[in-house]
Amino acid sequence: MIHLICPNPAIDRTILLEKIETATPNRPIEVKEFPGGKSFNVAYALSYEETPKLMIHTMVGGIYGEHLIQLANEQGYQVQATTVRKNTRLCNILVDTTKKEIIPVYEGGFDLDTDTLELFTNNLLATVKENDLLVFSGSLMKGMPTNYISQIEQALKQRHIEIKLCVDTSGEALVSTYNTTSPYLIKINDEEIQDLFPEKNLQTIDDYLSLLTNDIKSEIPNFIITLGKKGIVGRIDGTLYTGAAQPVEAKNPIACGDFFLGRLVKGIAQQQAPEDTLKSALLFSTCNAMNWFPAVTKEQMEQLRPTITVNKK
Repeated sequence: MIHLICPNPAIDRTILLEKIETATPNRPIEVKEFPGGKSFNVAYALSYEETPKLMIHTMVGGIYGEHLIQLANEQGYQVQATTVRKNTRLCNILVDTTKKEIIPVYEGGFDLDTDTLELFTNNLLATVKENDLLVFSGSLMKGMPTNYISQIEQALKQRHIEIKLCVDTSGEALVSTYNTTSPYLIKINDEEIQDLFPEKNLQTIDDYLSLLTNDIKSEIPNFIITLGKKGIVGRIDGTLYTGAAQPVEAKNPIACGDFFLGRLVKGIAQQQAPEDTLKSALLFSTCNAMNWFPAVTKEQMEQLRPTITVNKK
């Protein structure tokens, strides 16, 4: 089973407009709603064309929370929801298709209290089994301690449950997790790596490869750093890799990192060859950037697949 942690979800509404006008009604060209939050984006990439056993752990409230669960069920996702009192938030992404500009309007979430966090945590711990994958993506919710990820791992160890911990986070949560645990996978970007190594001057691909060789803890089997237009570097089971995708005209980069993580996790779960896993992750994240909505198309993948490169170093 793959467990995706999404404590602060949203209904994501992408609204396409020919042009955003002020002081006059704006009539959308198209509106689409998605179950939102990073883990739901990860789930899309994970379950594309083939649905593995996964569960999304979240907190929802009110009629919008009910609607989010409905949207998730339509996607085929299994959801374990802890109920909260506040209505689940709405996040609107306004798209000016003429200027190709995006205006994200994100509502704040609810205030997480100790009792709700304890209930959420207990629900999560009760469902995780031996050798399951546990995936934390995005920042921890306000109200969670910075060492929450390591707390979960320790709680499972006390129950004699060994898991494969996969982490894509930043800031103090990343530093705490890196210093106190040895996740099976860490996937972060070129800004987040500076949270771990603020003194390092990382400019070139060789700089990152040197970091992976000499500085990153060897106890972490899989460590991937995404570098935007420069591609990716990674260390998988002691072997170094670089990868890149052909530049594309990006429309909406929202969710690209989540799609990348989803394909990484799927490759790990299915024990795919590292090169195939990284190529799939690059392909999905690149195709997603070509669309206004968080999605990929078969036509885009067929077009871009030959341009994706991954090499051992």
